[in-house]
Amino acid sequence: MTAISPCAPDQTTPSSADDAERRTASLAIWVRQPWMVRVGRDNVLIRGTSPRDLTAVALMHTRCSAASLLNRYHAGGRAPSPLAIEHILRRTLSFIACTSRGDVIGHAVAWADPSHPAGAAEIGLLVQDDWQRRGIGREMLTHLAGGAFVCGYSQLIAYTATDQPATQRLLTGVGRTFAVRGPSRGVAGHLHTYLTEASTLGLGAVREHLAS
Repeated sequence: MTAISPCAPDQTTPSSADDAERRTASLAIWVRQPWMVRVGRDNVLIRGTSPRDLTAVALMHTRCSAASLLNRYHAGGRAPSPLAIEHILRRTLSFIACTSRGDVIGHAVAWADPSHPAGAAEIGLLVQDDWQRRGIGREMLTHLAGGAFVCGYSQLIAYTATDQPATQRLLTGVGRTFAVRGPSRGVAGHLHTYLTEASTLGLGAVREHLAS
């Protein structure tokens, strides 16, 4: 699935689009803007990705446990191939978290979900184990929700493995979330989160700008 580019509302939108649509369009410039967050004593930079990040992101995967990789990729606790990682890094809604040393410690991404109607974006979130439970995942997911809404998505879809309660708690913070059971016993379900214009307040660079 190719990335959405440019990140802007559908060009077929009628010229009589209401003020909310115009406000959303004006936020497109903020989607890929980097921003800094304080995590304990560390400064963490979050920014959009490019194929040049392949080596650093691949190395992050080697520092993640099999359980974390299972929850992210559902592939027996294995990391994807370098080619698959590079493809993910080309997506418009793809972001990494980096330490001051340049190490990648988190990755978040969203793209059109072919299993759901238009307007649904599948999301993926991976945070290096020793950086988990420090707010990085929430920080990235909050931005991802805002970016997805600006790019024309109305809901996020999360396919979980063993961490559905934790994922649901994160998603509840960005929109109305409910769980959908799998089609049969033993088949994992997924989570739906509905987004509103208020989601755009979660854009990281916007929050940083308003706080300055």
